[in-house]
Amino acid sequence: MAALLAVIAGSGRFPFHVARGAKRQGLSVVALGIQGWADPALAQEVERFEPVEVGQLGRLIERLKAHGVRQAVMAGKVTKEVLLEGRTSFDQEMQRLLQGLRDSSVAALLGAIGTRLAAEGITLLDSSTFVTDDLCPAGVLTARRPSPAEEADMALGLRVARTLAAFDVGQTVVMKGQVVVAVEALEGTDAAIRRAHALAGPGLVVVKTASPNQDRRFDLPVVGMDTLEALREAGVSCLAVEAGAALILERPAFLEAAEASGLCVVGASPPSG
Repeated sequence: MAALLAVIAGSGRFPFHVARGAKRQGLSVVALGIQGWADPALAQEVERFEPVEVGQLGRLIERLKAHGVRQAVMAGKVTKEVLLEGRTSFDQEMQRLLQGLRDSSVAALLGAIGTRLAAEGITLLDSSTFVTDDLCPAGVLTARRPSPAEEADMALGLRVARTLAAFDVGQTVVMKGQVVVAVEALEGTDAAIRRAHALAGPGLVVVKTASPNQDRRFDLPVVGMDTLEALREAGVSCLAVEAGAALILERPAFLEAAEASGLCVVGASPPSG
């Protein structure tokens, strides 16, 4: 009997890639999809699919144990707004967890969930375990190289993004002419990009990076075809993502489409010190 993996799935294509990667390695896969976030089509990629409501930690643990799961991966987006809007619907298990946190950051909450699952014999794996081929390589990934102005915006944006990510603010910064036009907060990457366009027009540089203390079990930076559409609409000229830490889903297709749009894509190394 094949070893079993659970994908705890939020929105987007990331859970699909994790499920396919795990199956290529010979694992059986079940998915627990966060209701209202996970794509129901994920059911076609796994042996079993069950919806679980956001904040229902007791139910999540019960279903993982019912399936005999010992290893799980969290993949896909659930935005931070649920911490503001959904707390009253959280179950007692989650409420107790929240009360014991040192702060109200998503990083602290996810770390506590990981600890709670470990107490039940369930290990959360590095989110990139089954998609290592999608990790962004270092260097310029498109034919067009960044201009000197774009390089300057990218360098400043990397420093700003890493600083903000350390405070759990967001992972994305949008730059233009050495000015920080927008930073990602509750709204997510695509909305931040569109907001930057409304403020400063085209010619933007988007930088997406991990926290300097990134827990790789949670919230790895991810870009994909949906992100590319937002970049096109906003007239972004350069995208920099952190090499070795951010994922570019469907990278060949992503880079081909970026080339066709005249978009420069760079796998950037974070600033030292």
